[in-house]
Amino acid sequence: MPEQSNDVPPALYPELVASGGLAEALAREAARHGRRTGPPETVEGYGPAVAACWAHGEARFAVYAANADVREFRIQISGGSGRHWAAFGSTDDLAVVEAVLHAVREGASIGQLRREWALLAASPLEAAPPGRVVPTAWRLTLERSPTIRLGDAELAEALYAQPALRVFFPFPSHGAFSLLSSTADPFYEEVPGAEPTVDGLWNVVLRWSRWSPDIPARVLGSRLDAREAAALIAANIPAGSGPAVEGGWPDPPPLAPPVTGDSDC
Repeated sequence: MPEQSNDVPPALYPELVASGGLAEALAREAARHGRRTGPPETVEGYGPAVAACWAHGEARFAVYAANADVREFRIQISGGSGRHWAAFGSTDDLAVVEAVLHAVREGASIGQLRREWALLAASPLEAAPPGRVVPTAWRLTLERSPTIRLGDAELAEALYAQPALRVFFPFPSHGAFSLLSSTADPFYEEVPGAEPTVDGLWNVVLRWSRWSPDIPARVLGSRLDAREAAALIAANIPAGSGPAVEGGWPDPPPLAPPVTGDSDC
């Protein structure tokens, strides 16, 4: 997985820099409304400048400001069952984060929270803001999140290391690893995928072509290690492919009428 940075980008999170970190910025925001956040807990794998967690009984509220590309506060909330995360959200507004945190500390249930804030969803992919579904899927894949379908970790890291492949939706299934051009059903696969061999290596297979959909699957390389497979996939991206569209693949345009050969010209 790419190394996690615990530095706060000043241009994206100026209030965190001014306050000294995420928990401090949220405490200041709460004070503006006459409220208190209470003492936070540390989040494993993250520095206090970019992540914090609060507990209220069995419920837990965690927030992350670790995205260095765009301003994003990621929220995770567990309900009465403890550490099982039951609601996820994403917002660029620190005041919204504090309002949700306050509701959790007041004892609001997961159902109440999701009715009050439409940004909260049952999974982090559902909660990803527009334009962020693919990078969110990659983050969850590399973090080995139990909330997403996971594939081979070494292959996932090798695929992500190829910048040209990051624009496709990672979709491991039954040991194989596909890179899709859509993020929901109907899925659309036009990039070669990796299929496992019995000895722990990978075959790179082109299963479908938009130009020749009736041609059977074609093996482009056999018994490759993860890096070799990823490099071969990146070298065989069809021209005009990607980035992945969010949602199901749109219906193809109607076919042009066949040419009969009769003409008045």
